[in-house]
Amino acid sequence: MSQHERTRSDSAADTDAPAREQQPPPDQRRGSRFDIGAWLLSTAVQTIVVLVGLAVVLFALGQATGVDLLGAVGGALLTHTGQWLAVAFIALLVLGMALRAMRYTRPRW
Repeated sequence: MSQHERTRSDSAADTDAPAREQQPPPDQRRGSRFDIGAWLLSTAVQTIVVLVGLAVVLFALGQATGVDLLGAVGGALLTHTGQWLAVAFIALLVLGMALRAMRYTRPRW
């Protein structure tokens, strides 16, 4: 290898060095920059917005049709079956939160 080729390959290695330093280590989690508190707060806010939106839609539809839909849903939730449906809904929310959290972590396999 000539002196010119050696200098050119050394300069190419030097220009790659800063790029390598900027890359995160391979064992670092993909979502480590994502704060768990921010994720939890975001999920809680989205859940509250969905529940408030559902209540507003039920109220508006009830007002438009002349039927107390919001009261009917409230009455249904007071029954034993309604309480189990509420538990099932909460379980679906927890599953959704877990699936959302898995998007921010690296697969273990």
